[in-house]
Amino acid sequence: MPNSDDRGLVSGETSASPQGQSSPAGKSKVRDKSPYDGFIRLVGHRVREVQPGVVQVEAQITCRGRSFNGAASGAEGPPDRLRVPALATLRALDACLQIFYLGISEPTLVLDNVVEVSVGDFPVAVVMITAADKKNSTPLVAACPLVGMSDLAIILATLQATTRTVSHWLAVGARSPSAGRQDRPQ
Repeated sequence: MPNSDDRGLVSGETSASPQGQSSPAGKSKVRDKSPYDGFIRLVGHRVREVQPGVVQVEAQITCRGRSFNGAASGAEGPPDRLRVPALATLRALDACLQIFYLGISEPTLVLDNVVEVSVGDFPVAVVMITAADKKNSTPLVAACPLVGMSDLAIILATLQATTRTVSHWLAVGARSPSAGRQDRPQ
């Protein structure tokens, strides 16, 4: 369901690695680098009306120290309104895969559906995605409460559904026999 409060809002979520970690003595110990820098994190998103009745959502993620953007636009009314934030997020993830995945055939993420359901008295966005690589396809599903900014909830549900699979693809692709090849420009 469209939320008029979302229009024109910009989110600047930061999800950098924790700056401190509790030590046994109770003092904070600063970590210089996280143990694995391949985490996919939401940096921010932007929602704007590009023309009457058409909304555009931009999502920005970071992985391995690089930022990736995805954008999608569609009708402001259902069902497109629920799909637009998920598509923007999937396009950012696809940009990440194009740069970092070094396997033979690039895997894909396909948006199957985004629906709003009620759990008790609370609206919840459920995102359904198919993750496909050369060997198989797997359905991925995640949900997030639609509180406040519905676009952010859909983006977060999309990332929750896909992050583990994409991280696995990046790790496996880096170890594949073709990982030494640099066929794609970078």
